[in-house]
Amino acid sequence: MDSVELSRTTRWGMISIGLLQGMLCYLLITFLAPHNDGWLFCGMPATIAFSSALLLTVVSFKQRALWYWMALIFLAVLAMSVWLKWQVEGGDKWRQQETFFLYGWRLLLMAMLALPWIQYSLRASRQQTRYAQFYTQLWLNALTLLIVFISNGLFWMVLLLWSEMFKLVGITFFETLFFDTDWFAYIVLGLITALAVVLARTQSRLVAAVQKLLTLIATGLLPLIALLALMFMLTLPFTGLEAISQRVSAAGLMSTLTFSLLLLMAMVREPQKEALPYPGALRYLIKCALAVAPIYTLIAGWSLWVRIQQYGWTPERLHGVLVVCVLLVWSFGYLVSILRRGRNPLEIQGKVILGVSLLALGLLVLLTSPVIDAWRISVNSHMERYYSGKIKADQVSLYMLNRSGKPGRAALEALQKDEAFNKDSKRKRDLNAILQEDRDPVQNLTTTQLAPKVMIAPGSKKPDDTFWTFIKGQRYRITSCVEQDACVLVDQDLNADGQPEQVLYAFGDGETLVFGRKEDKWVLIASAQLPEGFNKDKLLKAVANHQLDSAPRVWRDITIDGTRLPMNYYNE
Repeated sequence: MDSVELSRTTRWGMISIGLLQGMLCYLLITFLAPHNDGWLFCGMPATIAFSSALLLTVVSFKQRALWYWMALIFLAVLAMSVWLKWQVEGGDKWRQQETFFLYGWRLLLMAMLALPWIQYSLRASRQQTRYAQFYTQLWLNALTLLIVFISNGLFWMVLLLWSEMFKLVGITFFETLFFDTDWFAYIVLGLITALAVVLARTQSRLVAAVQKLLTLIATGLLPLIALLALMFMLTLPFTGLEAISQRVSAAGLMSTLTFSLLLLMAMVREPQKEALPYPGALRYLIKCALAVAPIYTLIAGWSLWVRIQQYGWTPERLHGVLVVCVLLVWSFGYLVSILRRGRNPLEIQGKVILGVSLLALGLLVLLTSPVIDAWRISVNSHMERYYSGKIKADQVSLYMLNRSGKPGRAALEALQKDEAFNKDSKRKRDLNAILQEDRDPVQNLTTTQLAPKVMIAPGSKKPDDTFWTFIKGQRYRITSCVEQDACVLVDQDLNADGQPEQVLYAFGDGETLVFGRKEDKWVLIASAQLPEGFNKDKLLKAVANHQLDSAPRVWRDITIDGTRLPMNYYNE
C-alpha cells in the first residue's frame, strides 16, 4: 500500500483542495445544467472524480509534474463538458439531467483508470515492476473510493437527522441549508472526500487489512465462477445458440460472467505470488474456465450483432459492443498466458491488464467526444432503416430521436418535411408537439376554443360550457382533439335513466370516453379502446343508419341481502 508520509502542510493543503474542488464542480454542473436540481446524482461523482484525481496523487504540492497532470485533466474535462453541453443544449430538462448523471459517473470511472498511471509517473519505484505498482495503487484507489462513499453517506445521514430534529420545533433553516442549497452540498462533498482520502492514505495498514479480506472473499468466489462457466459451456451443445439469440439479456449475462471471472482472477493473482493459492485440481478448473472465457465473449458479441442486424444501433448496443471489445482483449490475453508453458503466466497477464486499462480509458474518453458519438451513430442507423424501407413510418421511434441530442433533433426536422411520414395525422401531431416542445397542446386552448374543434354528431345536442371545462382536464387523453373535427361527440343514454351521457370518440388517441352528470357535476364514467380500423366515417355512418346502440353486460354484479357488490371482471 501507499506508505508515503504526508506532512502537516500537505494534509491541510489537501483539505483546502477538497473545498476548492467542491466549488469548482458546483460551477461546472451549474454551467452544464443551469436548472439542475439533482446535485446528488450529477455533482457527487464529478466532485469525487476531481478530488480523487488530485488528492490520491499528491505527495508534495511543490511537484511540478503534478500540476502538469492536473492542467491536462482540467483541459480534457473542460473540452468534454463543452461538447456535451452543445449536444444537449435546448433539450428536455429531465433528459439533460440523465445525460449529466451518466457523464458524472463516467468521469469517476475515467479517474479510477487514469490514476494508477499518473501515480506511477509521479512516484515510480525501482523495487517493484510497473504492474505490481499498478496493482497496489488500483487497490488503494478502489478502497479509498469505498471509504469516500461510506464517509459521505454517514455524514449526510447525520445532517438529515440534524435537519429533522429542528423541524420538530418549526425551524427549517438547516433543512434549507443542507438540502436546498447546492453550493453547500458541493463544498461539503469536496471537504468530506478530502478528509476520507487523507484518512485512507495515513492509515495504510487498515486499508491493507480490508484488501486482504476482500482478496480472501474473491479467492473463495473464483472457483465457483469457474465451475459455472464450465458447466454452462458444456450445456450449450445440447441446447444450441438459438435460444440465446432470442433473449434480450443474453449479451449482458455473458459479458457479466466473463468480466466476473477475469476480475476475480486479477484480484486473486497478486503480483508477489508465484502461483494461485489453490490445490492442483482447482487450479486446473480455473485455467479451463479462463480458456473458454473468449468463447463467452464471442457469443456475447454474436448476440449483440443479431440484435443490431434486426433493430439497428442504439447507444446501449454500442456500449455493449465496446465492452465486448475490451473483454475480448482481456480474455484472449489471459488465454495466451495460459498456453505459453514454461513461463510465469503473470508476466503476460500483467501486461494484458495494463493494456486493458488504457484501452478502457481511451474508449471512455472517445465516448464523450465526437469520435464515438453514440447518439449520432444510433440516429443515423435508425433513419437509414426507415429510408431504406426496413421499418415503416409507424415504427420510427420519435421517443428515441427526441432523446438523442442534436443528431436526433436534426432527424426530427427532416421527418417534418417527409410527406409519407406526415400522412398519418397522429404521427404529424406528435412530431410537431415534440419539435415545438409542446407536450400538452390542449392546455393552450381555452374552453371556448376547444368546443368548436369537436364535431357534434347529427341528432346530438351540444353540452353546456361546464362540460368543456371538465373534459379539458382530460387533456392527456384527448390530444387529437386540437385538430378540427378529429373528435366526435355523441349523446347516448347508456344506463336507461332517461338522461343521455356524452360519449367522446377521440380517434387520434384511439380511445372513447363516457361522461355523465353526478350530483350536478360532470364526471368520467367509463373509457374503452377503439377497435382497429374504426374511424370517424364509420361512426357517422352508424349514427345516420341508427346502428349506434348499447348492450347489457353478460356478467352481473353480486347482491347480498340487497347490498350490491360491484364486480370488476377481467377478460369479460
